[in-house]
Amino acid sequence: MGLGRFLTGTTLAVGVGLAAYLTLTKQAPLTWGKNVKQQAQHTAAQIDDIRQAKDRVAQRATGLTAALTAAQPVLDDIQTDVDKFAFKIAPRVSAIQEILDEHAGE
Repeated sequence: MGLGRFLTGTTLAVGVGLAAYLTLTKQAPLTWGKNVKQQAQHTAAQIDDIRQAKDRVAQRATGLTAALTAAQPVLDDIQTDVDKFAFKIAPRVSAIQEILDEHAGE
């Protein structure tokens, strides 16, 4: 019996509130219903757009992960070549630095 009274009271309150709103805004119930329906459809369309955008982001993130994974061996090769080059030129760089240090005081 307590739940029945609650539901009845809630329904009456909503009905009175809606009637007061429609009276104050001078809207016909049919017009109000159409506006609510349009808003609900618009909101549903926006939610659908957001879901599609989320799916596109997930697909692109997966593609990016795959591209990074595929690029890693190339990046490793480049780093190896850079390290070899730095090792090869280290004596020359040291010699140049020594010359610069000698002439820095002049």
